[in-house]
Amino acid sequence: MAVVKDGHFIFRGNAMFFQILILALIASCSSTKPTPYQKEKKKQGYRDNVFEEMKVTSFKGNSYTKKDRARMFAEFRAIESCRSESHKHANIIDIFDKTIEKEIIRSSGGAWGPSFYGGMYPYYSRYSSIGVGVDYSTISTNSWSETLIFPYIEVYYTCTDAIFRPQVHFKELTSEQIKHLVKDVKGAIQVENILKDSPNINSIQLGDIILKANGKRIEKVYELIRMFNPESRDVSLQMLREGNIVVTKLKSADVTNEVIRTEEGIIQNVCRYKEDDKQLELKSREICQ
Repeated sequence: MAVVKDGHFIFRGNAMFFQILILALIASCSSTKPTPYQKEKKKQGYRDNVFEEMKVTSFKGNSYTKKDRARMFAEFRAIESCRSESHKHANIIDIFDKTIEKEIIRSSGGAWGPSFYGGMYPYYSRYSSIGVGVDYSTISTNSWSETLIFPYIEVYYTCTDAIFRPQVHFKELTSEQIKHLVKDVKGAIQVENILKDSPNINSIQLGDIILKANGKRIEKVYELIRMFNPESRDVSLQMLREGNIVVTKLKSADVTNEVIRTEEGIIQNVCRYKEDDKQLELKSREICQ
């Protein structure tokens, strides 16, 4: 028999029977597989957008989707989108990790009874494909916390025939971090690493803070990287170095062949999933044929 107490259904009598019944119901409506490559459905999958003349592809996965897989799917979508435009390459300018972590409380006990509550999707998609969480009312319980990770990756890119890079790694600085160095309330970017094959080894140094590029104030890495193209292979910089203003040129190298090799590797890795029954969209993709 079932009674309601404090908003919960509590079963009396054959507890084992109801325990088996509830577990069977959960198993029937829950998915324990990663989010497949698909156009966004129920807030899972890829979505295409535009931001400041750049294309943006995002991929959101459930808690069974590894972050590396979500990133690969987002990059794959960028490649697929650009190949549909006269077989151009994906000039990936920046990647943002907006992964969500959610801590929940799990419990187990000697007698089981279900209580249902509306969960904010996708936090409880692990337990229900319709966004409803399942908790348990128990006579005696053991509870523990569990962190669920929902990968959310955004890729910013353009589609082009050739790709150029300065072969330098940068990091972003907030206005708070440099408030004692510059008078305005804007951030900047800093040189974090110079690759050994960079054409800028003799012109920039680790720790240089870039304030302007081609006369424009720079706060984000993508604002600098997207300036490089076949018609603009060099960019004029205004930097801070040990408290002094330094003006120099940031040069770029043609990395198109390296990008092509990377694209082929991503395509091969993703398209092998098309044999999975859940990867329905990959089966029909021309890029995977």
